[in-house]
This record gives sequence, structure tokens and C-alpha cells, in this order.
Amino acid sequence: MKFGTPTRTLASILPLTLLAGCSPLTALLFPDTPIGAPAATTATKPATRPTVVSKDGLAPITAVQVDRIRKVVGAKPPSPAVGKVVGSASPAIESFLRTEGCITARNGAVLNPFAAPGHLFDSTGFQGGPMAGMQYHDKTACVTVQRIQNWKLVSPRRLRFDVVYVGEDGEERAIKRHELMRQPKGGWLFTR
Repeated sequence: MKFGTPTRTLASILPLTLLAGCSPLTALLFPDTPIGAPAATTATKPATRPTVVSKDGLAPITAVQVDRIRKVVGAKPPSPAVGKVVGSASPAIESFLRTEGCITARNGAVLNPFAAPGHLFDSTGFQGGPMAGMQYHDKTACVTVQRIQNWKLVSPRRLRFDVVYVGEDGEERAIKRHELMRQPKGGWLFTR
């Protein structure tokens, strides 16, 4: 079997040898593990979220974070007029926040399904993800929506608000301002 370059060969064989429990290799990589004992597995660690980032640069979101978004969007609005608009726009807001809070790369194109016509998000130089300004947050995990503030009904067809995101450690925060516009067919899309 021909694998190509030595690096490619090592990259394809190394996971197999670790899974098979190759003792000499295990001893080199895990010096604290006795020979013959299996390498540390995920069974000894508490169950946590997967650390796989999608090809689009999105971290996996947890059920707790999704519930938190629903709770924050469904919280008591500052006025009945804003509450009526938020009620009709909440599916779009929730979906947008679930995506934005998980952007790990600088690829704003993942938000384009939520963008109003003429207001696409930049696909290469996107600087708007909340994780971008967080130095210590684990980039394989989504940030959590702490609250939504400054709800403002700019017009009957436009809603503006700020989202406060918080990192895992609770120390780092990012505030993002968003604006939604009601479309002629009744849906809500983001203009920023």
C-alpha cells in the first residue's frame, strides 16, 4: 500500500496504532500510563461537548445554550409594541443567535441565510463574530447569550437590539448590535 509522503503516512497510521493500543507508541505518547494499560479514554473524563468544529467554522452548540437563547428572546419586552414584534421575529432571532454565537472563523457568510437583500455578511474579512474579541474563550465551544438589551422599535418594520455574549469562564464579554427588517412577505431578516 502506498501512502505518499512520510507525513501523510504517519498521519494515516498514527490514529490506527493508538486505537489498537500499540504499547511502545502509547508509552512514548503517554508516559504516565503503565504499559499494557489502555490510553486515557473519554470514559474517564466527564461527559462534555464534542470539540469538532464544522467545515464552515461553527462550533457545536449545547442544549443549555439553545434553551438560554429561547429564554432570553422570550423574556418580558420593554413595551407591548416591541413584544408584538419580537413575538413574530423570535424564530429568526433565535436561529441567528444560535449561529452567530458559534462562529469560530472569520466567515460571516454563514449568517447570509438570515441577511436581508442587499445586506450580506462578508465571507472573508468578517470581524463581527462575538468570539473574535475573546482572547481566552475556548474556540471549539459556542459563547453563551447572557442577555438582550436596548430593544428599540425603530419603525413598525425595523427592530434594533444589542446581544451580550459571555465566554465560558464568565469573564470575557462581547456586545453585538443587530437590526431586523420585516420583509414584504412577512418574514424577518437582518440588516446588521
